[in-house]
Amino acid sequence: MSTATQTTTPTATPTAVRQGSPWLIVTLREVTVKIRDKSFVISTLITLALIVGSIVVSGFMADRTTEATVAFENRGETAVLVSAANELAAKQDQKIVLTADPVASQDAALEALRTKNADLVLTATADGYSLTGLSDVPGSVEKLIADAASAQALESNAGKLGTSVESLTAGSTITPVLLEGSQERNSMSMVMGFIFSFLFYMSALIFGMPIANSVVEEKQNRVVEILATAIPIRQLLAGKILGNLILAMGQLCLFVGIGLLALSMMPTEIPFLSVVIATSGWFLAFFLAGFLILAAIWAAIGAMASRVEDLQQSTGPVIMVLVAVLFIGIYAKGTFLVIASYVPVISSVAMPIRLLSTDVPMWEPFASLAIAIAAAWAMVLLGERIYRRAIMQTGSALSWRKALKLED
Repeated sequence: MSTATQTTTPTATPTAVRQGSPWLIVTLREVTVKIRDKSFVISTLITLALIVGSIVVSGFMADRTTEATVAFENRGETAVLVSAANELAAKQDQKIVLTADPVASQDAALEALRTKNADLVLTATADGYSLTGLSDVPGSVEKLIADAASAQALESNAGKLGTSVESLTAGSTITPVLLEGSQERNSMSMVMGFIFSFLFYMSALIFGMPIANSVVEEKQNRVVEILATAIPIRQLLAGKILGNLILAMGQLCLFVGIGLLALSMMPTEIPFLSVVIATSGWFLAFFLAGFLILAAIWAAIGAMASRVEDLQQSTGPVIMVLVAVLFIGIYAKGTFLVIASYVPVISSVAMPIRLLSTDVPMWEPFASLAIAIAAAWAMVLLGERIYRRAIMQTGSALSWRKALKLED
């Protein structure tokens, strides 16, 4: 995605003006200028490649089997431990395969490790076993062998005491129970929540900030005075917002669509893929409403500013809202997430995350979306009012209160 900002100066033809569609000229101008921008096209293609690449790499890593050759002094209990570890891995569906490499002595095992004929050396000690690696011991392999050694020791000690393993471990089983969702679904919602939050943050910033920059530059250069003679101010604003909305929605649909297509084509089954697909549609709908709110605010801020430098201060609260959306999408849970899912703009990520993590009554997303659309309509009307009144004002930057007091 590109962060390049361009000032567009649409020129209305007399025919188009007479037909009452100058807003369409501005919209097409906004879109065509952006899609002809090489940096925008290249960054979009790079982002698509990163999305597909990350999905492919994640799928490959999840499907990869960890293989390790374990060298050890040829002793009965050590060989049994390696065999027990392989059986435990198969029982728990862990993709780990250990190859036993019994050698004559401990020195021979260490030599096999140094010459890279073995990946690990397993050694019996007074209090259990040691696992030696050349420069690293894989955590998954270490845990597997530790679990197998624990089970082996428990069985041996139970035999010495004249009892059974079941008797020794009776009452020690812990069974996780979730009242809402499942552990696998919660993990999926965390990952997708971060993705949705990041996409909203970047798209709203990349396609929203140029609206403010374009407005204030046209005002500072007095180009807007020329445009106002050919295009009604209201339609000029409508074209700017619609043009950037089309760009933002188009790029976002492209990213989400390609990402879902890549997920559906993975050789391994993706859990809750149908939930992700359905929720992605809700995310796009909520994004549209949230972006309209922010676009109207960007346009009003640009109209109230006198110079581009004024935007550094006036856009601070909007940036804070976007940061809040990002953090809420990643960290919010429980009651706070429920409340956030009804707050316009924030609901753009909060409600999709709720839909991902648990079963939500169908009326809730519709109610939240209706609130967001109503807020977008109200904010567009307010932004248009401020834009229309402040765009021709020169001098110092205006506050919201002063801008609302201006006459048409």
